[in-house]
Amino acid sequence: MRFMYFQMGIFLVLFCHVQTGEAAPPWTYDASRTFKVELSNQAPTGEASIREHSVVWHPQKRKYYLLADVVPLKSHYHPNTYETEIHLWSGPDLVNWQYHGIAVEKGRTAAGYDSHGVASPAGAVFLNGKIYVPFSARRTGQFTERSIGLAWSGKDPEQIPWNKTKRPISDLVGEDDDPALMTVPGDSRLHLYHRRTGPQSYRIVHTFSETPEISESWPAAIPVTSRPDYVRAQELTGAFYAGGQCHLFVIEHLKKGGMGIAHLVSEKPDAPFTAERGAARYLSGQAQPSQLAYSGHITPVVQGGKLVALFWTVPQKGRRYGLKGHPLLSAGD
Repeated sequence: MRFMYFQMGIFLVLFCHVQTGEAAPPWTYDASRTFKVELSNQAPTGEASIREHSVVWHPQKRKYYLLADVVPLKSHYHPNTYETEIHLWSGPDLVNWQYHGIAVEKGRTAAGYDSHGVASPAGAVFLNGKIYVPFSARRTGQFTERSIGLAWSGKDPEQIPWNKTKRPISDLVGEDDDPALMTVPGDSRLHLYHRRTGPQSYRIVHTFSETPEISESWPAAIPVTSRPDYVRAQELTGAFYAGGQCHLFVIEHLKKGGMGIAHLVSEKPDAPFTAERGAARYLSGQAQPSQLAYSGHITPVVQGGKLVALFWTVPQKGRRYGLKGHPLLSAGD
């Protein structure tokens, strides 16, 4: 299986041989139909890169909303997401996108938990007439004391900026990043997953709330994935519910052989996530396009309880990177 990562401005190809059996890809996609989001120097944002992102279907507006990290090429931190904010687009078909502006602003006071940026919206959801999106809040300019905050739209998502919590909803020992939300039919709770550092290195943790806009209503997050002995660290890049199962996409940094994107599932949102029985742990080259950046930051697109498309982070012109997607022809869920 082939995976790519970004280091010092160069995209490198690595080969990962750690796999739990040979299984068919969990889906097939239509490579003849490509979705692309690219921020050239003609874009309203100016020339910029797009990194972590989420796409959510709004059943009342009958269109998709894209929330994404935008990193200007002129940023001192490019290609990384510090001092950045989360931008918003909408479109009816994943092809044509209208840019609306900044939906989630960074903090405006020096003492704010998000005063040095908001980033990494790995999974947003529609719930009770609103779109909810989590973010990694940058408290300092030294890339430390990161925590997870929550933002939400009004009835019209295009009225921006959105509201957000005044305090973190998850703030563990170490650094918190890559947050994604999930809703489950028949469950009134909003579920949050994110990467944390600290004890036992990088892990994926889970917490939940029935009153998500109240920061104090979220209990301390706890690990929800195991980490095989051959895995050095885990990062979250997507979460969704489809086919009666909860799904996580987890970037696993291997002690030997590069990295892979693990596709983990669970019957319950707060139960341990593992590879599906009889399936390979890692997505194969057939399940993803070639030429991926940051392991692709794979993003699921769910509509009507079904996985309908996927987006990835890909290299574009020069130093710039952005989004590429394909509709699914079939899904194994």
